Amino acid sequence: MGIQGMELCAMAVVVLLFIAVLKQFGILEPMSMEDSSDSELELSAVRHQPEGLDQLQAQTKFTKKELQSLYRGFKNECPTGLVDEDTFKLIYSQFFPQGDATTYAHFLFNAFDADGNGAIRFEDFVVGLSILLRGTVHEKLKWAFNLYDINKDGYITKEEMLAIMKSIYDMMGRHTYPILREDAPLEHVERFFQKMDRNQDGVVTIDEFLETCQKELMLGSSGRRLLTTVLQAQRWPFQPSRDMRLVQFQAPHLAGPHLGLESGNGGGVIDLNAFEPTLPKTMVEFLEQGEATLSVVRRALATQLPVLPRSEVTFLAPVTRPDKVVCVGMNYADHCREQNVPVPKEPIIFSKFASAIVGPYDNIILPPESQEVDWEVELAVVIGKRGKYIKATDAMAHVAGFTVAHDVSARDWQMGRNGKQWLLGKTFDTFCPLGPALVTKDSVADPHNLKICCRVNGEVMQSSNTNQMVFKTEELITWVSQFVTLYPGDIILTGTPPGVGVFRKPPVFLKKGDEVQCEIEELGVIINKVV
Repeated sequence: MGIQGMELCAMAVVVLLFIAVLKQFGILEPMSMEDSSDSELELSAVRHQPEGLDQLQAQTKFTKKELQSLYRGFKNECPTGLVDEDTFKLIYSQFFPQGDATTYAHFLFNAFDADGNGAIRFEDFVVGLSILLRGTVHEKLKWAFNLYDINKDGYITKEEMLAIMKSIYDMMGRHTYPILREDAPLEHVERFFQKMDRNQDGVVTIDEFLETCQKELMLGSSGRRLLTTVLQAQRWPFQPSRDMRLVQFQAPHLAGPHLGLESGNGGGVIDLNAFEPTLPKTMVEFLEQGEATLSVVRRALATQLPVLPRSEVTFLAPVTRPDKVVCVGMNYADHCREQNVPVPKEPIIFSKFASAIVGPYDNIILPPESQEVDWEVELAVVIGKRGKYIKATDAMAHVAGFTVAHDVSARDWQMGRNGKQWLLGKTFDTFCPLGPALVTKDSVADPHNLKICCRVNGEVMQSSNTNQMVFKTEELITWVSQFVTLYPGDIILTGTPPGVGVFRKPPVFLKKGDEVQCEIEELGVIINKVV
């Protein structure tokens, strides 16, 4: 990337890099609905307590639930309720191990430290984050100007801009391709002032800055594309979102299955067992070890690691041989309507045998015993912590994450034979494709508001949203754990939306040669051929 790219990237980096770093190191959790029903922030464990929730909501564009989630992440990383500059620099140094992020982190820290007391409070953090995430272009540009105006006198001088550009260059510019010249920051500053300094008085005012930036759309899609180019040029094997997408895979050069990280939805794979040989090689064992193994994954995410191309690995189901596979029937309101049946008052529970599980791209084998094999796309919940009699308010603490499931169903056996008990019709070999990844719960914004779709030979058969679920994840875990102990690796298939073949007029069933794609927003897509 040349000097023109650095010129625009200087603007995009203000917003995108800061957010990416916060997500990676746990300060910024995704906005999820797993928060408890408490209406106030949990404040008892910190020395510095933030302002009231209502006041923070009025100052920002976040909901109360989002503020609770943000505060939890902030408190986990900063138990005192304050972030000092050394901590801030440490976070950036880990995210940019190939460069020197110290100076840039210093400038960014000062931009957040509004009162100059040497610490960032939760209030400072969340107000600034609200601007960066949800502010108008005008608000974001004003925030960027404050960053570049190092001495806060209302003007950007060439010296200030050069210091900022050198800090960005030291942090990432030395690792771009082609490599930038040593005089690149100074050249950038000259170009910056040629555009910004309209009256040629040697300084850039806020009005000049806003007018020029809005014309150039420096914070628009071009800036985002340039930032992505910079990261890719460094050959870093992750997306700025830093989602934790755990997989099980095989490769020709490996002896047996390995645990890995999918580097973004549809990306290559990072071999976690190569990074840390003491890690278990199966997902169930990995989940059984709890937080200790997750901390290893976080270190891997923050480290430059080789990525195995997707074409060179074979994806297995993210969980194989769980203790149990629990399924839920008629759990979508719109699915009940298509059958003209009442919405259940209690969850309808059945099961599959673990031997039905196959990988995300494996074949579905049509059994000769059935002529009515049907499709069902489903959101699958993967349990991460053992529990019995789990309260709804504690349920999400027992969840490791989510994946895509295909609840293949032999309708003749489910609805007619075997005394109309569902088990046999649901548990033929290959009748439970899963994958492609176990996406951890903190990487999913809201599991109960995800688009869900099934296509057969490219034709959309099912299209709905998980917000149509009658019983949500928490309710299902509470209900099931009354009867059985849930163990790490256990899978709960949460039901399917309308559009299955058996209720079409006339009914439609799978045949050899069909290709079924099951897709859920944020989680990915699994593709299985019928043979």
